[in-house]
Amino acid sequence: VKWCVPGNLYVMVGYARLNRGSIIVTTISGVSAKRWDRFLATLKLDERLEFNEGDIGLAGGMQVLEPSNANPTTVDAIRRFGGSTSATVPWPEEEGNDEDDKFER
Repeated sequence: VKWCVPGNLYVMVGYARLNRGSIIVTTISGVSAKRWDRFLATLKLDERLEFNEGDIGLAGGMQVLEPSNANPTTVDAIRRFGGSTSATVPWPEEEGNDEDDKFER
């Protein structure tokens, strides 16, 4: 009966993840460096990912394509600003009504 409490379910899930993690760490330690390097090369993590057609993004990820109607959005989540990328240059002021932005967050 004690295991039916919702809080304990999350603890059990946490233990399951830790157990799987330890299995993965143990298994990976048995893989040779040559084989691991070949595996990493197949991931192509040094290639940049394409967000949209012609919109090249960052390297170091894995691109997963999905149908455009799977997760419809009305607002683009990627905001782009022109200009310098220097850390000393402040971000440009956003145009728009601050009251509207409160509801979007």
